[in-house]
Amino acid sequence: MQLSTLHHWRDTAFRTASANMALDEALFEWSAAQGVPAVRFYHWDRPAFTVGYFHRGPLPHREAVRRFTGGGLVEHGNDLTFCLALPRGTAPGLVTAEVRYRWIHEAIALALATTDAPTSLALPESPRFAGPCFANPVPWDLLDATTGEKIGGGAQRRSRGAVIHQGSLRLPEPLRHPEASWIEGLLRILAASPTPLDSAIRTFLLREAPARESARYGKGAWNGPRLPTETEN
Repeated sequence: MQLSTLHHWRDTAFRTASANMALDEALFEWSAAQGVPAVRFYHWDRPAFTVGYFHRGPLPHREAVRRFTGGGLVEHGNDLTFCLALPRGTAPGLVTAEVRYRWIHEAIALALATTDAPTSLALPESPRFAGPCFANPVPWDLLDATTGEKIGGGAQRRSRGAVIHQGSLRLPEPLRHPEASWIEGLLRILAASPTPLDSAIRTFLLREAPARESARYGKGAWNGPRLPTETEN
């Protein structure tokens, strides 16, 4: 399974949690509207927390921001984070969430195989534990090949046939930069013809995101103790 094309943005700017979540949603909406797969790799301006869209009750940290995707609490800051947007009709978007999750993490593991951080994948029979996401490996999560510790996970959501995947990778510092060389190999595994996201589109997304940040990710109504009022479609 491989995409024919994938527009990528290796975003080196340091942004807040709410700004990053707003950009992820803006990229997803653009990808769905244009029918173009896209991915953004990014990092953080300070330690931060995100929690899944469907989390009930109070957020588990006062600085947490609710994601557009599901999943539990994720601590950010010393990770490489990425958002993969798959429009309606792409082969990876048509398979089940588990197959797609495995496809993404197998590609990352293959790209990292020649680095100083080789990985393996958590198998379906792996034990599960209560607690934050990185303390609780699920099938096809990325593990440190030496210690067995979880170093990569993600969350997905489908909306109007399109899919958004938000992933977090805890890698050694040189490997977690958005411009790390191993990412080029990952892009070639995911797509036959990866291409940088056009600067005009990046400018458009940066203009779109602040309104989403103000309306959602920077507001208590979105990040508060109850689910947002809007429903998944």
